[in-house]
Amino acid sequence: MDELIEKIKEEIETSIDYYKDTDPIAHDGEILGLREALDIIHDQYEISKLYIGEN
Repeated sequence: MDELIEKIKEEIETSIDYYKDTDPIAHDGEILGLREALDIIHDQYEISKLYIGEN
């Protein structure tokens, strides 16, 4: 799992750096999209904790 997370982080960094250098508007859009995705992941994590009884 850690390897998968590292690979995803590398790909995200590459994408963000590409847009930062080539298209500032797309860069801002990528950042907003990532924030939304992280919010969804966080929400799903919190929901999953309810189902397994963790707090």
